[in-house]
Amino acid sequence: MTNETRSSCPISVTLEMAGDRWTMLLVRDMVNGKSKYSEFLNSPERITTNVLASRLLKMEASGLVRKTLYQERPKRYAYALTERGHDLLPIAQAMCRWANKHLPDTWVPPDSFMQAEPGT
Repeated sequence: MTNETRSSCPISVTLEMAGDRWTMLLVRDMVNGKSKYSEFLNSPERITTNVLASRLLKMEASGLVRKTLYQERPKRYAYALTERGHDLLPIAQAMCRWANKHLPDTWVPPDSFMQAEPGT
């Protein structure tokens, strides 16, 4: 925990790390095989470039993702979930189950996502 947390409540602390409108979507995208900046930009929610850059930096600082250089000129990075980031998968899956049960117009995620295990 840092001095910036509102409380030591585990729900509050988790929401401070992953409760914004983009982090769980980026977790979803990485679980589904996306790793490059341009791939994240092509997601249906249409994240803007400045928000994406900011969110990836925050996720890296929080230990949710790591970046690796895949091109030197210009420098380009691939992003992958760390163990900590992969451990958010059951939360994302639970959100999908809840939405599919209570919000009838939501699409059903692919089985590959819903059956994925953290770290796979």
